[in-house]
Amino acid sequence: MNLSWHVKRLSAMGPAEIARRLTDRLHEIAWRRRYFGTSAQPVVPAPERHFIGGLSRLRAADAPANPRENLLRVADGLLAGQWQTFAITRSDVTSDVDWYLDPKTNARAPAGAYAFDIRFVGGASPFDTKYVWELSRHHQTTLLAMAFWLTGEERYARAATGLIQSWIRANPFLAGIHWANGIELGMRLIAFAWTRRLLADWPKVAVHFENNEDFARAIVRHQWLLAHRRSYGSSANNHLLYEMAGLYVSTSCMPWHAKSAWRDRAARILEHEFPKQIFAEGYTRELASDYNGFVLEALIICLMEGALSGPPLGPQVWDCARRMLDWLERNSDCRGHPPRQGDSDDATGLLLDAPDFDRWHDLSYLHKAWIGNAPQEAPSLRAWLFAPLAQPQLSFPRGRGPSPELSSDGARSWIPACAGITEKGRAAESGLVILRARAGTTSEIWCAFDAGPLGYLSIAAHGHADALALELRYGGAPVLVDPGTYAYSGPWRDWFRSTAAHNTVELGGRSQSESGGPFLWTRHARAVLLETEGLEDGTSRARVVGEHDGYARQGFAGRHRRELTLDREGATLTIRDELSAAHPVPIRMSWHLHPEIGYRIAGNGAELICGDAVLGLALPAALNWRVARGSETVGPGWYSPSFDVNRPTTTLVGEGVLSGTLTLATVLLFPKT
Repeated sequence: MNLSWHVKRLSAMGPAEIARRLTDRLHEIAWRRRYFGTSAQPVVPAPERHFIGGLSRLRAADAPANPRENLLRVADGLLAGQWQTFAITRSDVTSDVDWYLDPKTNARAPAGAYAFDIRFVGGASPFDTKYVWELSRHHQTTLLAMAFWLTGEERYARAATGLIQSWIRANPFLAGIHWANGIELGMRLIAFAWTRRLLADWPKVAVHFENNEDFARAIVRHQWLLAHRRSYGSSANNHLLYEMAGLYVSTSCMPWHAKSAWRDRAARILEHEFPKQIFAEGYTRELASDYNGFVLEALIICLMEGALSGPPLGPQVWDCARRMLDWLERNSDCRGHPPRQGDSDDATGLLLDAPDFDRWHDLSYLHKAWIGNAPQEAPSLRAWLFAPLAQPQLSFPRGRGPSPELSSDGARSWIPACAGITEKGRAAESGLVILRARAGTTSEIWCAFDAGPLGYLSIAAHGHADALALELRYGGAPVLVDPGTYAYSGPWRDWFRSTAAHNTVELGGRSQSESGGPFLWTRHARAVLLETEGLEDGTSRARVVGEHDGYARQGFAGRHRRELTLDREGATLTIRDELSAAHPVPIRMSWHLHPEIGYRIAGNGAELICGDAVLGLALPAALNWRVARGSETVGPGWYSPSFDVNRPTTTLVGEGVLSGTLTLATVLLFPKT
């Protein structure tokens, strides 16, 4: 990473954060001499090591059939080394796997180097850090452990413990990239804890875990490092949550350090950080919907650990869970999927299912189960496993939580209520608003509009320059899409988070916010939600208005205000853009179609073919329109359904010159069914 990036990164920090980072650097220098590659941290003697918190209340025979079969199918393939990592299908994931190999480039991360000497931020290395780290999160290991728990077959247990022992042998303390980033340590601790929990009925379990000196020391080294070096300041986002979640979970069920108050410290930080990082309406302040699910999973994992090994986290954390689950239920489309916004890298906190399980259906079931209204069969093993753990006698064994109350329909709610959030208030902080008609039907009109902040903290690491962008679905099928993330480095990273890559308006060939690097925004566009009305399905019209100042400080003093009006009776969505500039400036409007949407150009507009339905699209005549289709070059015409996967699609691009003021109207017409 060049000097310019470091200067920009420092400018995003306050004096206290800079001082803290200098202190961390001094610690790293001292740790090299004292701990590098050694067995430094003391552990309690083997007879005093116990694993706390089993699953005795649940019976594997009651697990839902389809998720069970899917998991066992993947587990059997994994026994032969087959495993999918992002876009790469591997055949080498056995106990002999190379933990430092990037299967995408076949480059290796340095194995013996001191962890804090390795530079990996922003594509500074020849290997893809995401690919190297992903396997060491040990999702494949918890999947194998779940296969054992379901079947009792020892081959799965042997494979799971073989992977853990292989990892420990290949990663001496502070040697290599797997010790360099706290979130990776936290997620690994969660996986190790749940692997041990799921293997509880294996006669050899203690030999491989609490009676195994290498494993016990590896656990304590992870805990020690997280207790002494955590994210803070401008980096205290989901990374901090998973660092402390890993510390909390592992010290709850494996408290094996000779002298430790780490569990209480982690609990205090989590009880402070979860409410801090979540809007009152129940959405993450990182303004990235996939990370919203990721954070919610961390929250639920911690609540479940409190239920199993106790004592639980405080009631404010349960309240965060309720608000986040409520937000998903309110804002998801008729297929149960929430808005798509900001970064996504397909991260999951704890894998107990086949990797292709639907996270959103999993969380929706858990929400329904906790309010006493769950469908008969769970869509995932994780949801089925977690659902009964919310019972108050298990969740609050020492009285720190609330007593259960009856809702208006008589159903028990195990999560404390949050009063005082109105419909308008739900959208006020995040600026994310859903306009909807025919809710819950196969012809549902669903539109998400973003008039909120760029992201969280001064660097807004996972935010995209998408102010006033919209996303449209018809009957749950994506029509106008948020293009996704695709990559975390290089020119594709710059494109996918740019303004032009979203369904909004770009002025002057620039993004609304100024990028300083792959996870760094140095100047934030400030968007504001000005008006909302009729958001409740049932009124004849829904309307929302927002604006942002991202171009106000440019040399052309640009301004952008957008109004969306959904006429439920007339089945039309009108997008009205009001733009102005002090000097002539290029303007570009983009409408990004999902790859499965067909189109026919019809005069100054198009017909969009969505399955059996045809949607009309009238485009502003003041712009010159062209069709862009994905090619080898970076630019419009691409859609990323998941991390490191890029599919060509169609983008309708309107271009012109803005001089003075201009109003542009785009109208979508839906079938009147």
